[in-house]
Amino acid sequence: MKENNENLKSVLGFGEIMLRLSPPNNKKIIQTDCFNAGYSGGEANVIISLSILGHKTKFVTKVPNNYLGDKVINTLREYDVDTSHIIKGEGRLGTYYAEMGHGLRSTEVIYDRKYSAISMAEKEEFDLDKILKNVKLVHLSGITPALSKNLKHLIIDIAKYCNKNNIKVSYDSNYRAKLWSLEEAKEVLEEILPYVDYCFLGYLDMVNILNFEKEDENLDFETSLKNLYEKLFKKYPNLKYALCTKRTLNSINNNSLQGYLFNNNSLYKSKLYTFDILDRVGAGDAFTAGALHSILNNKENEQIVEFATCASVLKHSIAGDVNIVDEKTINSLMDSGLQTVKR
Repeated sequence: MKENNENLKSVLGFGEIMLRLSPPNNKKIIQTDCFNAGYSGGEANVIISLSILGHKTKFVTKVPNNYLGDKVINTLREYDVDTSHIIKGEGRLGTYYAEMGHGLRSTEVIYDRKYSAISMAEKEEFDLDKILKNVKLVHLSGITPALSKNLKHLIIDIAKYCNKNNIKVSYDSNYRAKLWSLEEAKEVLEEILPYVDYCFLGYLDMVNILNFEKEDENLDFETSLKNLYEKLFKKYPNLKYALCTKRTLNSINNNSLQGYLFNNNSLYKSKLYTFDILDRVGAGDAFTAGALHSILNNKENEQIVEFATCASVLKHSIAGDVNIVDEKTINSLMDSGLQTVKR
């Protein structure tokens, strides 16, 4: 009965959803007269993926009271995400331009999100008792507290509320240098980590944001990562899992990826995958969603990190920010590897 009750509870995400505009056919912005449009955000990408993977989900944000706000809500509803606690108000919908790279030319992102509705939201607009009712897990990221002081305090309040009410918290560092400084990110990360269960932090997050001392350069990456995670779990014993990926750029269009999971005892890793890229944006969110899906389904550590990595790898083959790949497809890659044609 307890398991059934848990299945009736939602996974909730909180954050900003933006309008993404991308020139078609890998063109540069200065070349194009038209853009492909999509709607997404780091936390929303995770929640949509979890909905596709079969979880009951909910998303909370603030959108402008216009047709763009309506479109955001409709987009979430298309994936069966509960939007009943999304609020509307003054402000605009944040926009970002994704200029997709090719060969040795990097992908570039230009943000245009000042005065967005969510960035101007007040803490008092969100009733945590109502929003977090029948929720079992909340997913947050470092993007949202970087948008305003109000959101910074709200994110901390959400994490504290969850801690008091036996709601699990997932937090992805998602550091964006264009949004805030390392010092600002450190302040928030140190304040929220005591209330986090599952964190998505990599080597550079621990060294650059948390200011952990760098490991000996003679150590291999996995030993260094394990040592840093041990320090992290010693400082924050509330943590249950820490996860990250290591990416190797063979070219902009061809990368290698390997996932890692630490559980306070051992470091686990996925297979190494090498693949061509259609669209890299959102691959980290796909990894996060894959990990949370496996954790919520009580999978073994090896299965958690392998499933998460395969989810991320497959996202690179999907245009747009959202990983629309289902569980069957991810399991197929895990179990059988690449198949030319499925008949």
